Amino acid sequence: MKKKKLIWILIILLAAIQFIRPEQNTSVQPLPQSFIDTFQVTDKVKTLLTTSCFDCHSNNTRYPWYTHIQPVGWILASHIREGKEKLNFNEVASLSPRRRNSKFKSITEQIENGEMPLKSYLQMHKDVKLSERDKNILIHFFQSKMKE
Repeated sequence: MKKKKLIWILIILLAAIQFIRPEQNTSVQPLPQSFIDTFQVTDKVKTLLTTSCFDCHSNNTRYPWYTHIQPVGWILASHIREGKEKLNFNEVASLSPRRRNSKFKSITEQIENGEMPLKSYLQMHKDVKLSERDKNILIHFFQSKMKE
């Protein structure tokens, strides 16, 4: 009898937490346009950044269906918050050249070391995995912007 009561309590709790939703990371501006304009991003680089980076590192996230199920939504919201604290492409254009170069250097190192996109993100989003060619395109792009 206790086991049945515990199961019902868990079901009720699971249902109740569905009403406690994290704030969505969405902006009126669909992409970090200032970054794209300021750094003259090519279509290929824009596509790579949009599919592999902007969800966690901009002010506009594309949300898959499963993020509406709690506690998955809470976990994703936490990842996005942490990602934006480290790098937010919506803010890069306004950084000082020194700070911006530091961000670009960090981006290239993390791509080279296979640290980005995160493995946990890749497990749920197979389409964001960067090929060696894609990695080289992004690395070359950010390195070229450090020289400017």
